[in-house]
Amino acid sequence: MRRSDYFKRLQKLTVLMILMTGLMSVDALSQSRHFNAQSVGMGGGGTAYIDGFNANFVNPANLMLDTHRNRTQIGIAPTGFKAGGTLANFAVYNDYLTTGLLISGETRENMLNDWFGESSANTRQMAGTVNLSPIGVSHRRAGQAFSIATRFRFTEDLTVNKGLAELMTYGLDADKFSDPTPVNFNSSTVAFAEISFGYARKLLEIPNLLFAKDVKLYAGVAPKFLYGVYATDADFQSTLQMTRGSQSSPFTVNHDFSYSLNTIGQLSEQLQAFEAAYNQDSDADIDDYVDYEGDDIGDVDATGFGVDLGATLEMDVSYLPIPLFIDKDKTLRLSMSITDLGSITYKKTPSRIYADGVFTYNGAQDEDSFDDYFDNLGDSLKTDVYGNFDAEQTGGIKHTLPGMYNFGASLEMGKLLVALDYGFGFNNDGINSRRSVLNLGAQYRLFGFVPIRAGTTLGGYSSAAYSAGIGLDFQFLEFTVGASTVANSRNSGSSATAAWSGFVIRF
Repeated sequence: MRRSDYFKRLQKLTVLMILMTGLMSVDALSQSRHFNAQSVGMGGGGTAYIDGFNANFVNPANLMLDTHRNRTQIGIAPTGFKAGGTLANFAVYNDYLTTGLLISGETRENMLNDWFGESSANTRQMAGTVNLSPIGVSHRRAGQAFSIATRFRFTEDLTVNKGLAELMTYGLDADKFSDPTPVNFNSSTVAFAEISFGYARKLLEIPNLLFAKDVKLYAGVAPKFLYGVYATDADFQSTLQMTRGSQSSPFTVNHDFSYSLNTIGQLSEQLQAFEAAYNQDSDADIDDYVDYEGDDIGDVDATGFGVDLGATLEMDVSYLPIPLFIDKDKTLRLSMSITDLGSITYKKTPSRIYADGVFTYNGAQDEDSFDDYFDNLGDSLKTDVYGNFDAEQTGGIKHTLPGMYNFGASLEMGKLLVALDYGFGFNNDGINSRRSVLNLGAQYRLFGFVPIRAGTTLGGYSSAAYSAGIGLDFQFLEFTVGASTVANSRNSGSSATAAWSGFVIRF
């Protein structure tokens, strides 16, 4: 086996745990905020203007909004997607990987330093989300509103450290790894469906209040039932050290490792079967036992509950001396919501696969057996590190929803709508972030039915993003799209977002 061929094989062995979770992560993505075409085009907010069945997931109080002068809304297949993070640093990618540079020597070192920083322990993260709402219906009356909405969500979250990137780019370089170097990653995948039942009502109405008139206070709640599709978590922690061989001593690899994989269903059963077989016969081959094809997706005994809450204060402020559109009616909305409170637990044959130890490999010293050395090293890694694990049953895999606090304001002046949102997450799961995020957006309805949207997002999961959207939005029908991207990804990584409204009918 040639050294170049073996290096490719070693790369695959190094990321074996990623591949085990990656079997499911091809389609697996989710999100913290609910994105539709309007909110994406206006910068990603929506707490004070998203109405209809989409309000279930953003601010249920907005089921009471009368923005299109209709009572019933039906939507089919609105979809939103977002991906990004500090690992998705396209500025560095463009500097080094699209200019024809040879990635070696000082160029390679500079690229990794620009991407990860100086320390091999530094980590970078990337996550992706997508949500699909097969169908949603909302109906508003004079004092209350009802809705039901479905949503299918996926999330994939991956974190790697610089040491792993160094291994992938340097290979078995004894000079680079002469000192113990951390080589780590972790990955989380979750996919589930939800059915949300929304209810909102008008709590208060005041004809006149200081500078405002027709002041209304709405409150809403949207409990939801969660049905799991798949979930898996992997964590790999290790240090790697290499010693260059000579005539008196062999090339040596020392790998101090600790890893765990939490999984469910068929993959869990296959890994447990291999662990039992390996305990009986150390020559057992994992390929003979693990052949996951995803047949059990959606049959994983996973349920949970969640809730979204919100309130909106709406008022007519036409008397305020706002210079724009002076002769137009002006509606101000102030809103707040708490979204994605809840969790889901996956309980079908859950297990934890884990191992820890120190792997030391001393190869042959003569050049004639150089290829054999790499061949044998690969077999030993597969058998003694990634194949020699213990399995234990667990109580399940629990995922907490990516909850957020959301605050928003919108001002509608004739055909112009401007909005501001501020929010922060309860946790850092998926694209959710405890780091606060600010969304600014505007919409102008050209000819009354062509919404032209623009906005920006500051903070949160990635660098500043800029958004735009357009489409057709009649009183009775909507078909719109929106997109967002990051202009400069050097500081906090890049992100990209896209959404379309699906087919929305109103009457």
